[in-house]
Amino acid sequence: MMQATPTNSHSGAPRDAGQEVPFEMGELVYSRTDERGILLAANDVFERLGGYEWRELIGSPHKIVRHPDMPKAFFHIFWQYLKAGEPSVGYVKNRSKDGRYYWVLAAAIPYDGGYFSVRMRPSSPIFHTMRAEYARLRRREETEKLSAEASAAILLARLTELGYHSYPEFMSQALHEESLARDAALGKPPDKVATHLSGLVTALNDALKEQTRLVSLFDSLKLLPVNMRLIAARLEPQGGPISQISMNYKTSFDNISEKLSNFVTGEGNICGQMDIAVRRSLILSNCARLHLEMARYIRKPERTPPEVERREEYQIVETLGQSSHARVQISLNEALRLAAALIASAFEIRRLVLGLDTIRILGRVESRRDHVSEAACSATLDQIDAVQAEISESLQSLSNLAVAIQTGLSLINVSRRPESEAMAHRAPATGAATRVAARAPNAPAATRPPGARPDDRIAAE
Repeated sequence: MMQATPTNSHSGAPRDAGQEVPFEMGELVYSRTDERGILLAANDVFERLGGYEWRELIGSPHKIVRHPDMPKAFFHIFWQYLKAGEPSVGYVKNRSKDGRYYWVLAAAIPYDGGYFSVRMRPSSPIFHTMRAEYARLRRREETEKLSAEASAAILLARLTELGYHSYPEFMSQALHEESLARDAALGKPPDKVATHLSGLVTALNDALKEQTRLVSLFDSLKLLPVNMRLIAARLEPQGGPISQISMNYKTSFDNISEKLSNFVTGEGNICGQMDIAVRRSLILSNCARLHLEMARYIRKPERTPPEVERREEYQIVETLGQSSHARVQISLNEALRLAAALIASAFEIRRLVLGLDTIRILGRVESRRDHVSEAACSATLDQIDAVQAEISESLQSLSNLAVAIQTGLSLINVSRRPESEAMAHRAPATGAATRVAARAPNAPAATRPPGARPDDRIAAE
């Protein structure tokens, strides 16, 4: 297909005609762009919803369908993940050429030299929540003249208030819920691997909460040996037995705290890394299904484009689908490795905490040498007893959760092979238009339209 000259989006169109473009649940919107967000290929659904002819679409920036109601915050966050080489998911309101609108859940992923995006019609409760959030945020952007960065910070804070601990958690849950809703509407069984992965998310959330509780318990224990030393300074000469015991306790405690810090904070946060790996697997698993479904549509289009273009595009999409499926396995293997590391770390911390018990018991014995020492030390020792008991319980709970996660991941690995075969042969849903338009292989690369800014390089809506 001849490359079109990029055009200004929505030239002369009203801000919003107030009418929604019909979008069937069985349809998928497909587009592929270069690294600058210039459209290289799209399907009939994209053409119909956008209201543009092929000559207007191919070679134009993808933002040709961007709706002014969309907050800048979304694109700022969405683009960050794509630039990092990660899949990116989000709700997007688009505008057609005649000013009408349509909503999609976009799942975009980087591929060699550009970006690939498949969008479905959203219908879950998450979608309805986000529509209202977008509207409020967009009003704030306009009235407060917010930058994209400032608006993004507000959106992320709001998602935290809504119960999402991270944006990957929001992306994975939104994509999974919309995939389940679409499957139900089309009478298709839910994806087993994605369902199992979603089930693991609960255990991961519990593990993260338990990790937070463990850190809090260690913080509450931190000052107790110091209190013991202060008490000992009043009861005995410098370097006395209780003072020495409290010093030994603090030295051992500091060593344990350092080891704990190594696996619960920063890059060593095993629970956090495992959560990311599982959520990435969940996103990629649902993306792979969409990619492979789209590849089948391209292979058997309702209106046949030039054979060379169709074959080339099918190979691109099919390869991407298989690549996404393979990346699921990589993330699963990483999560399994991290689960084993968490089990080992929790066991090591528990072993060291048992060593604290010996020192604590010595302190109890020494304080009972006379009534004055016992009366002065008993309250602090009781606190140490109680906190250490909670720490042991927390570590046991964290270990149990890690074992449950490890077992769940192993079962998913066992089930993936037959599920992959079923996905590859599953019949496509009806109703999805599939003609693909693409830039001719020998056509020159599209150039950025005059006046375009670097922040216009958005790979998806």
